[in-house]
Amino acid sequence: MKLNFRNYLALLLALVGLSVNVIAQEGLSEPKEDQYNPNSVDPIPKYEQLYKQKIWTRVDLEQKLNKGFFAKNNEFTKIILDAVKDDLIQNIYWEDSLTRKMTKAEFVKRLNKTEVDESEPEAEPLYESDYPYFEGDIVEYNGENYICKKDLSDSELGVAPADDPNLWGPYGGEVAEKYFPAEISILEIMEDIILDKRRGRQYRDIQTVKLIVPGKYSLDGANYYVATFAYKDLERFFREYPERAVWYNQQNSAENRNLGDAFLLRLFHGELYQTENPDDLPIASYYGGSAKQGLMASQWEEMKILEREHNLWSY
Repeated sequence: MKLNFRNYLALLLALVGLSVNVIAQEGLSEPKEDQYNPNSVDPIPKYEQLYKQKIWTRVDLEQKLNKGFFAKNNEFTKIILDAVKDDLIQNIYWEDSLTRKMTKAEFVKRLNKTEVDESEPEAEPLYESDYPYFEGDIVEYNGENYICKKDLSDSELGVAPADDPNLWGPYGGEVAEKYFPAEISILEIMEDIILDKRRGRQYRDIQTVKLIVPGKYSLDGANYYVATFAYKDLERFFREYPERAVWYNQQNSAENRNLGDAFLLRLFHGELYQTENPDDLPIASYYGGSAKQGLMASQWEEMKILEREHNLWSY
């Protein structure tokens, strides 16, 4: 009887080991690099994913709940813009597919609020000593262009542009008006919702962050897309430069957090904008563009995501 029990136990362990080996072999049939998402901070291998859905969330940084990301002079967008300017973040993309890279020069140009005529400038009129110039007038003097800073009085007539910097200043051409960091106040976060069957829980894996200027700040009244960043690059920057990447605690500054931790703890509040669908359309578009019905549908989709994990393991 004792021998039979040992044989049964050995057979059971052998079967368990065989099943685990089969599952592992099925998961590892693809090359190892294909099993992991290269854009994930903590990638979950494909063979451990029971369910996966891609979603897009819009975060309005001007909302009170998101003020920790949008403190004055330390706005999240200002932190990112300064990092790009200092070459601390070098990968910039056009879309959230992360297939087309944007150059730094293209990124800087997309921050222009107004367009500048880049054609060859016309010749400016020559300076005349007895002409009553007004603020904004442009003249040429000794081969250089100057712009008048104020309306000239009778006693100021005849003062050469190169002689008085209070009256005249060098003119290098038209300069485009830039978007202020505080005007780039919407983030579009794309993330994968993955149900890990080994750990038996649901994870949100942030992939990209897109910077958007809301319509109230753009010239044409429509949302303006600036650029997209891989969250993996942003997270690396947050960890390497913690003195820059600060999330401000509105209630207790002793508990300020690193921006990487703020995203990990999901200290932001956003509205579900789109779920993965064949038509690549936002949720509101299925309801005739109605903002009210779109918001209700967005909240319903959020509830479905929250309930999915619970319902799956309740059987």
